[in-house]
Amino acid sequence: MNPSQFLQLLPIDSQSPQKRIIHVCHQLPFEITYQGSEEKWSFLPRRGHSAMHAGIRSLNGDQWRTLVIGGAGKIHISPEAGLKDTVSPPWLCGQEKDRLVNQLLEDHNCIPLLLDSESAAGHYDGYCKTMLWPLFNYIIWNDATDGRLERQQWDAYCKVNQAYADMLVEQYTEGDTIWVHDYHLLLVPMMIRNKLPNARIGLFVHASFPSSEIFRCLPKRQEILKGMMGANLVGFQTYANARHFISTCTRVLGYESTPDGVDCDGHFCYVGTFPIGIDAESIDAQRSSPGVLPKIKAIAEMYTGKKILVGRDKLDLVKEVLQKLAAFEKFLTNYPEWRNKVVLIQVTDSTTAESAKLEHKVSEAAAHINGTFGSLEFTPVHHYHHHIQPDEYYALLSIADAAVLTAVRDGMNTTSLEYVMCQEENHGPLILSELAGTAGSMGSALLVNPWDYAGVAKAINDALVMSEEEKATRHMQLLRQVKSNTASFWAHSFVKSLNYTMALSDMNNYTPLLNNESLLASYKKANKRLLCFDYDGTITPICKTPGAAVPPPDMLRALETLCNDAKNEVWIISGRDEAGLDNWLGHLPGLGLSAEHGSFIKYPHTSKWINLAEHCDMNWKHDVLEIFTYYTERTTGSFIEHKRCAITWHYRLADPDYGAFQAKECQNHLEGAILSKMPVEILVGKKNLEVRPISVNKGEVVNRLLVQQQQEDGGFDFCLSCGDDRTDEDMFKTMSKAESIPSQDVFSIKVGIEGKKTRARWYLPTVKAVIQTMQAMASVSASASVNESL
Repeated sequence: MNPSQFLQLLPIDSQSPQKRIIHVCHQLPFEITYQGSEEKWSFLPRRGHSAMHAGIRSLNGDQWRTLVIGGAGKIHISPEAGLKDTVSPPWLCGQEKDRLVNQLLEDHNCIPLLLDSESAAGHYDGYCKTMLWPLFNYIIWNDATDGRLERQQWDAYCKVNQAYADMLVEQYTEGDTIWVHDYHLLLVPMMIRNKLPNARIGLFVHASFPSSEIFRCLPKRQEILKGMMGANLVGFQTYANARHFISTCTRVLGYESTPDGVDCDGHFCYVGTFPIGIDAESIDAQRSSPGVLPKIKAIAEMYTGKKILVGRDKLDLVKEVLQKLAAFEKFLTNYPEWRNKVVLIQVTDSTTAESAKLEHKVSEAAAHINGTFGSLEFTPVHHYHHHIQPDEYYALLSIADAAVLTAVRDGMNTTSLEYVMCQEENHGPLILSELAGTAGSMGSALLVNPWDYAGVAKAINDALVMSEEEKATRHMQLLRQVKSNTASFWAHSFVKSLNYTMALSDMNNYTPLLNNESLLASYKKANKRLLCFDYDGTITPICKTPGAAVPPPDMLRALETLCNDAKNEVWIISGRDEAGLDNWLGHLPGLGLSAEHGSFIKYPHTSKWINLAEHCDMNWKHDVLEIFTYYTERTTGSFIEHKRCAITWHYRLADPDYGAFQAKECQNHLEGAILSKMPVEILVGKKNLEVRPISVNKGEVVNRLLVQQQQEDGGFDFCLSCGDDRTDEDMFKTMSKAESIPSQDVFSIKVGIEGKKTRARWYLPTVKAVIQTMQAMASVSASASVNESL
């Protein structure tokens, strides 16, 4: 989903009342400190995620107001208080807790979630950082364990996600928009959906998202994906991440998908791309602040006559500072004319316990370069492993001759955007990894493969010898991108797109959800009822192999009760063959069966199948079989199902993308070679293609039943048909034309997502919902039977 395609369709209504957006974040945007005095609590901006929080702040205005729910994190204690820093300290209860909550809510529109130390550690340091974060960045775990630690961390992840969801539900009011942020809270959307079915929920994943081959390594892959699918809109930084998510849902969960999103058991989850930006005005003000200029002069005096390369990275396996240093060493080796003329200032921050090991390796690599190419007067690499102050940071970005940002995998590194803002005067080139999240929108940067040391070395040389005219042209293009795609634009785009998806769902909702009260009222008063059900995908979940679709026990019990009601004539009208229907449903004598989409029929209380297609020409089957065989041989996982009056090609077990492609090719082949010559039609089902005689369909069976009843006993006064795919549209069409039955007593029901165009008058989202409706009707029949016996 590209928001630029439709945002212009959603103008801001300045007259509409202010609406609320509730943000659910892993942490609040503030560090909390207990003062131990009259001013009990103080709040300072938290390091990290500055772009996200800038976007959230930008939504506060005439149209929206925001509320942020987030973890309190580590609560700091001022020295005057005489206590220890801790997470959720035991003394924080009662009045102190109320005072903290009230002060945050009144001053900053925030509500803190206070977690115990064990849950916080198991959630963030455990599952998030040891399981999800490495996997999302294409790092597979090396340590094999017995799974106990992983189970504990998963339990903590679920517990904390549930705590966030519960707090949001407490704060939610009708009409609120919910926005969940990042991979720490991937289960929250579905947890909220379970309690607030009609809520408007958005999820934005700030991290990268791996391909399905990587993601399927996660033991809890299905739970994570289903948690995310509770959202109406899932947003990612790049198109590749969005595409990976859709593909993963298709391959891991078996869901149907389109380029716009994923169909999840009757709920369509839209997927979109929303590259985050920075608060350009704030960055511009900070780089121009009085404290920056003196530091620029100090750095210039320290490195007089030298070209300055700058890098700032978190010290982890994703940023791969070691590779950057190896590339810089390659640069000094391949371009000896730059020795003693170029310095690399590399700033790193610690993020995990593993950072100490990496810092040691980085220091060794820097020492090696300095020992090889340095001297008493010159040190080529300056490595600073600590958090630098904003004034120092902006001074460094402003004076640099080039920035070298070569992460091997990244969600969205805003350092590159901040560098562009700080280079309005110098126009220094940006050397950026093509694997970074910002690479897709920074086409005027020098894009490099971080694994190609010689290529990075060449890019450094190209940046240093670049003409002033080319520098200015490249910088102008980058600056235009940064200033137009800000954090505010990102946040507003996502919220407007979320509103759009809700409006789109309403527009596409051609068919209302079944009104059970209306259905049961008509059912109770009727004297003669016709109930027609499809099998696969309607009363039994669709399975990957046809033979695995065993009828659920609760469905069979309800079906038997319906058949035992003398007022009912119950039919299963399926694409299955006679043997399959007899095997699973033949033990119900009062049930009518129709096989192969109406080709065969067996009336209730009989054992004989009647061939309704015996006079049809079947000479077409040989030609169709040849075509199906051709595509079966070339599509691994596909197979042919032979029926007496039809042939079906299944590709549910094939690769989802390739299977769909081959099905389209096969359909085109059939249409060109078969349809124009023979009296058959092609049915496009769920992961299958079927060819059958054109004179045979489910609608003909329903029409046969309606006519027979009209001739024999005055007709039906209640009709219900229920199905999930295109083959059932014939049933819906025939019932809609039944003039002898009042329209309010005809219930044609489509099973599946509400946005599908259909002739049915109602829809139910899932097989489970169909069974529940059957049970409700069966309960009415059972009650009536008891009353009659009394």
